[in-house]
Amino acid sequence: MRDRGTPLARRSIWIAQGIAIAGLLIYVLVVRLLAPALLTGGRAASVGVGVVLAIVPALLWLLLFYVQDAKEPEPLGFVLRVAVAGGIIAGAVALPILTRVPTRAWLGAGAITGLIVSVLAVGSVQEFCKYLAVRFTVYDEDEFDEVADGVTYGTAAGVGLATVLNLWWVLNSPSIAPVPAALRIVVTTLAQAAFGGVLGLFLGRAKILGEQSRVLWGLLIATLLNGVVTFLLREVSRSGLTYRPWNGLIVAAVVAAAITLILFRAERQRAGGSAA
Repeated sequence: MRDRGTPLARRSIWIAQGIAIAGLLIYVLVVRLLAPALLTGGRAASVGVGVVLAIVPALLWLLLFYVQDAKEPEPLGFVLRVAVAGGIIAGAVALPILTRVPTRAWLGAGAITGLIVSVLAVGSVQEFCKYLAVRFTVYDEDEFDEVADGVTYGTAAGVGLATVLNLWWVLNSPSIAPVPAALRIVVTTLAQAAFGGVLGLFLGRAKILGEQSRVLWGLLIATLLNGVVTFLLREVSRSGLTYRPWNGLIVAAVVAAAITLILFRAERQRAGGSAA
């Protein structure tokens, strides 16, 4: 049994975050190399390729987390449970809301309006789904016994949500070009996992350190990050009528790496302060 209440008992969770980010970037390069072979076939083959492209990042991320955290792993069943819950809640809550509310029209109504809608509509719905996925699956389990566990579970919820969003996009796209599709899928996975990690850290503090007010702050901060970054990704990925997915990948990778580094440093400082 691990030392309950330790702010950050192991570094492997953060190493796994970095490896997962690098792994997803390599995944895009691999898809680019294989793109000529993936372009063969008709609509059905294109959809099949898209479905595989949407699922692989989630499997890669979760596998890397589990392998890197092998010394003191979270139970694989718990991690998968949160990821699946994130996906199910995304399909049951996020997609119905975001596809019925005219967010696309509002997002294109101007920079200020687009940013507000991105935060209040898109960010709030997606982050609340991640909160539900963690809170009603593993939050009360004894294995959730470190603050850093919250990062693992929050990230898993984000990956599950991202996978369902990506699958929905693939199944509703008229055609799938492998490289642009892989870029979009990886951008979504990187961003949603990073935001989930932020929310998960605050859930971990609430569970382990009794800082219940942190949950609301975590939701607010994750929602704001989600909305602002979603808006920025939309802006940098388009130049007039031209779609520039590589710009979005750069922004998503930088944001994910920055969030990981900030959370790691914040927890190290907190742990150092507690020890002192």
